[in-house]
Amino acid sequence: MTALLSFPTVPSYVLPTKPFPRNNLSTLVPRMSLSSSTSNQQISNKCALPVDAPLKAILFDIDGTLCDSDPIHYYAFREMLQEIGFNGGAPISEEFFIKNISGMHNDELCHVLFPDWDFQRAIKFMDDKEDMFRKIASEQLKPLDGLEEVCKWIEDRGLKRAAVTNAPRANAELIISMLGLADFFELLVIGSECERAKPFPDPYLKALHELGVSPKHAFVFEDSISGIKAGVAAGMPVVGLGLRNPEKLLSEAGATFVIKDFKDSKLWTALEELETEKDAEKMKT
Repeated sequence: MTALLSFPTVPSYVLPTKPFPRNNLSTLVPRMSLSSSTSNQQISNKCALPVDAPLKAILFDIDGTLCDSDPIHYYAFREMLQEIGFNGGAPISEEFFIKNISGMHNDELCHVLFPDWDFQRAIKFMDDKEDMFRKIASEQLKPLDGLEEVCKWIEDRGLKRAAVTNAPRANAELIISMLGLADFFELLVIGSECERAKPFPDPYLKALHELGVSPKHAFVFEDSISGIKAGVAAGMPVVGLGLRNPEKLLSEAGATFVIKDFKDSKLWTALEELETEKDAEKMKT
């Protein structure tokens, strides 16, 4: 993939000058393909979560997990990278976005996308890309199907919860606010505010520490390869969200199982099993 890319030397870049339409933003952001390669893969039916009873906490990624934000990120990167002549001026593909951008921290992306640029120039590009994302997201984001039901299930059982993300704090707070989850999450952990961001376990370990919960009594919802690796490295089982990223890649990264959204029957089967295990534990005591 790298051999196909070119990194032109340009004095500066210019944000796309096309105004954002105020209505019907679906015409602006391209439709990314839903992950639909299951017909060519052997998909595991395993849907048990190896969590010690009782379950005490559930940790969530934000982008691509609470909401389907990847198409907006893809659009912003595609437009801005094309504007500066990245990849010879050809638009980046969805495949390139998934493999090289999705779920990664902006500091890391500076080196991945712009190895010949000085850091300040590269991070300025990233900051402007995030501005573009927030302009579009503020009008378009919706919660992933079933999120409300899962949040209610968690609240009814008094479980602890945290949002753990590699996104900039401004993005994370915007999305959480837009989805009406500001009062739901007890804690927000930002990767750049930890010693190391995902795929290292530091953000998830920080969340567990601040919640006062052992990884044996918690699990994670994640949609990206780097996020899944971080959750697994922190000692927790991870449920993969396979709305955009191929199930095979998420499973290979370490996901216990993969769901298409929060209404997926595999998730609710696993939650019911955790309830049964909790009741059995109570019987012993």
